[in-house]
Formats: sequence, structure tokens, C-alpha cells
Amino acid sequence: MEGSKIPNVDEPNVEAELAPPSLANEHPNVETELAPPSLANEHPNVEAELAPPSLANEHPNVEAELAPPSLANEHPNVEAELAPPSLANEHDEPSEVLNIVDGLSNLNLGKEEIQLPTIVLVGDHGYGMSSVLESLARIGLPRGQGQSTRFPLVVKLQKSSNPVPDICLEYKGKLVPTDEDHIAEAIGTATDEIAGSGKGVSDTPLTLHVKKADVPDLTLVDLPGITRVPVDGQPKNISTKISKMIMKFIKPEESIILNVLPASVDFTTSESISMSKKVDKNGERTLAVVPKSDMSPEGLLQKLTADDVSIGVGYVCVRNRIGEETFEEARKEEEILFSTHPMLSVIDKDIVGIPALANKLKQIQEAMISRQAAKPPQYKSTRLRIPSRRYSPDSYILT
Repeated sequence: MEGSKIPNVDEPNVEAELAPPSLANEHPNVETELAPPSLANEHPNVEAELAPPSLANEHPNVEAELAPPSLANEHPNVEAELAPPSLANEHDEPSEVLNIVDGLSNLNLGKEEIQLPTIVLVGDHGYGMSSVLESLARIGLPRGQGQSTRFPLVVKLQKSSNPVPDICLEYKGKLVPTDEDHIAEAIGTATDEIAGSGKGVSDTPLTLHVKKADVPDLTLVDLPGITRVPVDGQPKNISTKISKMIMKFIKPEESIILNVLPASVDFTTSESISMSKKVDKNGERTLAVVPKSDMSPEGLLQKLTADDVSIGVGYVCVRNRIGEETFEEARKEEEILFSTHPMLSVIDKDIVGIPALANKLKQIQEAMISRQAAKPPQYKSTRLRIPSRRYSPDSYILT
């Protein structure tokens, strides 16, 4: 900088250079900048420089910067930020905890008996478990008569910054790429291969990998609905087989049990609640989702507040997609329902809607992961175990 040189009194501008506060050393035009207003005659722009400034003279966009801000001036995407939330926008990036989980999954540590939290949907046949899963994943699953789940459908949702969804099916050692328009068809084909073309069920899982911009980071398992009496074409032992399958998935302490209880049913007589209590007596990892709230709103608030079945983590009431509604239309209808219905609008807003369900599931999942991480590692002993045998006192030969 010029201000760093030793001043020379012979130089014509020495007064400017030595003038306090030495701004001239840094700015050669300091006289213009510091001149009294009368110098405007010499400098046409001096009035603008010395006027009680509107900063707009220095910054062309100052009006937008200083205006009583609409947030849109600072954030071009403010409409997206303030819009009714999609399921994923509360966490623009996957949490650190879930990144660790994803890394562990990629290392196949599950084979070493390290269990990662999984949300298991449990309920009677026809209770709408697949519809809840559809709403969370924002993908269309097989619908209609005879299209019920007949094997463990593991859905791994991962938020992605790529605007193009990346979707594939994994089963029986192979990967089958698909897209949003053909998921139902691809699952139908896989169903026949896994469980046969009849009405039987299978323990063989199908994993659906979904990477999209509008989904939460969750892993969910949709199981066959509880069946008490076999229908035509179903094996006689189907009830026992499904019950064993459900217990296998909900028994691990790392599983989050998501009971699906339509608003129209008596919660206290639910078979899924009875099964949950066998493995989670205090309901510490049991959450209930209540679909079809719009169809049976009478007395729903009383059911939730009474909590006769001791759901430890609580309830979330939802309205699933109906008919040919898009997911966006379904969420809007759901928001209107719980905001305006005389019986449903009185329910706490924290426990209504698919976005509230997604958020609660993420919180539970991350809490369980953190709790797991805090536990000291358990190592299997590598010490050689000698069989308990009797030895001859004379020869030490096994007898």
C-alpha cells in the first residue's frame, strides 16, 4: 500500500498524505472523499458521496437489501422453504446419525449381529398398512383385490439431491431397476417369483431401494396382514406362518413397531397390539398410526387420550391417498381435513398428518441409533473351550 512508504516533504501531496487519519495513504482520492460539501462544484458526484447516504448509491441492489424484508429477497427459494412441508424438507441433508447407519449397512455388518433400527408395520389384513407405506414413500404399490403383501417388503428410503429418482428391487441375489411408473408392475412380477402365483406367503424378503428428493431417511418393513381364517387358495397354516413372521421382525429390541389401527376399530381388541406387548411390554418402541380418520371421526379424540392400550410412543392420525389422487393432492386434502373438520381439528397438530408421522419416526429411529452407539461393544470370547470330559488319573486318556 502507498501508506507504508516514508513520507517525503518535497512531494506536493504531503499534506494529504500526513493528514489524520491517514486515509489518503490508502485512498489517493481522499480529498474528494473527505472534502466539505462545497467541493461539489469541482466534483459533480460529491453530493451523492456525502449525502446522508442512501446506501443505494454504493450498492445498486440496496433497496432489496434494506427493504422491510420479505424473505424472498434474501432467499430466492423462499416459496419452497415456507410451503407446507414435504416429508423430507425438515432435514435437507441426511443426519449424521443416519449417514453412519448407511455406512454400516453398506459394510453388511448386519451379518455380524449388529442390528440397525427398522420400522415394522403390523396390523390386520385390510387395515391399510401398504397405504401408509405408500404415503411415506410417495410411490405407488400394487393395489386392488388380491394384491396384498405376501412376503416381507423392505423399503429403504433415502433422500437424494438428484431430481431423477433412483429405484430398484433387490431379491434372490439380483437387482432389478425400475421407475415410479412401473414399481407396482415390478413388485407384482417379483411376488409371483418369491411367493408363487397363488395366495400363499413367503419368508423371502424383497428390498425396494428408493432414492428421491421428497422422502425421509427411513427403513420400513411391510409384512402380510394378520389373518385368522384362511380363504380359498390359502394354506391352512397361513395364520400361524404370518404370526411367526411378524414376531421374528418385531422381537429384536432395535425394531420400531408401527401398529396400524384404523379409526373404526376397537384398539383394545387389536391382535397386533397383543403381539406387540409380548415383545415390548411398556410400549417404549411402539407407535400407532391411525388411518381412515376421515371415515370414523366420532370418539377418536377420546380413544387417543384414553390410551387404553398403553402405546408408549403415542399415536399419529393420518388420511391416506384415495382413488386416483396424486400424493400432493392427498397431502393437501389431509391438511384441510385436520384443520377444518369439527371433530378432527381439535386433535393436537403434532400428531396428525403423514409429515408428522415421518418426523416422529425419524426422531425415534435416531434416538435408538444413538442409544445403541452409547452401549459398550460386546465381543465374543475367542478363548478355546475344552470339552468337559473325564480323564483317567493314570493315563489322562479320554474315557
